[in-house]
Amino acid sequence: MVMDLHVTDKPSEVGYYSGVVDSIFAICQLFTILHWGRLSDKIGRKPVIILGLVGVGFSTFIFGLSRTFWMAVVARSLAGALTGNTAVILSVVAEITDDTNHGLAWPLITLSWNFGCTVGPIIGGSLANPKDNFPDSFGRIQLFNDYPYLLPCATTSLLAIVSIVIGLAFFKETLPSKYKKKGYEALSKEGPSAYESEIEKAGNTSIRAIWSSSSLRPVLLNYFLLCFLTTAFDVVFILLAYSPLELGGLGRAPGEIGFALAFSGLVGSCVQVLLFPLIQKRTDDVRLYRALTLLWPVVFAALPILSAIARWTASPELLAISESQGNLTPVDDRMSSASPILWCAIGACLAILRLAHMCYPLTAIFIKNASPSSSALGSTFGLSQATACLARSLGPAFVSTVFALSKKHNLLKGDLIWYIMLVISFIGFWSALNIKRNLRQ
Repeated sequence: MVMDLHVTDKPSEVGYYSGVVDSIFAICQLFTILHWGRLSDKIGRKPVIILGLVGVGFSTFIFGLSRTFWMAVVARSLAGALTGNTAVILSVVAEITDDTNHGLAWPLITLSWNFGCTVGPIIGGSLANPKDNFPDSFGRIQLFNDYPYLLPCATTSLLAIVSIVIGLAFFKETLPSKYKKKGYEALSKEGPSAYESEIEKAGNTSIRAIWSSSSLRPVLLNYFLLCFLTTAFDVVFILLAYSPLELGGLGRAPGEIGFALAFSGLVGSCVQVLLFPLIQKRTDDVRLYRALTLLWPVVFAALPILSAIARWTASPELLAISESQGNLTPVDDRMSSASPILWCAIGACLAILRLAHMCYPLTAIFIKNASPSSSALGSTFGLSQATACLARSLGPAFVSTVFALSKKHNLLKGDLIWYIMLVISFIGFWSALNIKRNLRQ
């Protein structure tokens, strides 16, 4: 899209401008998501979720109408500022579940997220530029020729409208001070009525009071490190996979990388939905979380091993071509089909990654249990999501910079990035030791 907006004539600068468009969403969300969570503690979960969907639909449609770079930036800024649904939806799940069934409910959040992350790029990639992709149908409509990205954005906006209608018709309020007993059916045996003694406090818990919770601070620190490690891996894995063999990469094509990540995400989420409840029901949550954090050092240690396998299994001709290029452009994928051994190794690495992602439902349980007041769940989850936005903003910039410096200056033979990420991974495990077992106390 940046190329079509004619922001720059230099291909090397496209990544910079694309990064601005992508990161502005997280930056705006960082400064607003906490306030959306607090608002939901006052007026209810349902109206804030509906407002968030309206914001998604409107900002996405405006994004499709963008004909200048700054209009695209404004549209993405609106999307980030108006989207506080993540914190509110987590609050809803916390309110309609209890200890008997939250192991079944929280993995569904991960499944829905990964499903959206898979379907979204498919909609964007297949429906963009209808003049070229659908010359006999949508390509005949002049509006879509003038705005080549309007069709996928309009489709997404339509999905948001459908979600708004479904929400208005079927979603039932869960905030204790707003919920009505008539017709309510909860997943939890307790339901919102378990919070009735705290209704008087709704919306009155300050951010300072939430932050002062000795149980919550270690949880938020762990959540920050978890999000940092996750986004760092996503970025550095793509950089490694796309880099040529001569620079210690895997020399894979973008299509192969995207397919591997999308497929592993969907399969991993489905497995997590089935596996997590069984494991979580049979062990202590904190002990399980600490064990899962030990998978992150394994994941990052596996990346240089993948590099070694790629060079070991590559043909001499392919190595010669890669060494002659000497830049960050991978060898043509038609000339460099990966060996089954490399793909098996990549699959094993991504499988361990998806197991490590089971830290997320556990973190949601910890945040719910560490909340100083059940009526302040929106504010608490809002604070946690602001923490996550900060980590997701810092992680990609940090890891991409260190990766580039490691390869450019051959620091520790180009492996400095892996040593640093191993240290941060072990810091994550050390931080997990500070989570209290009985957070409700």
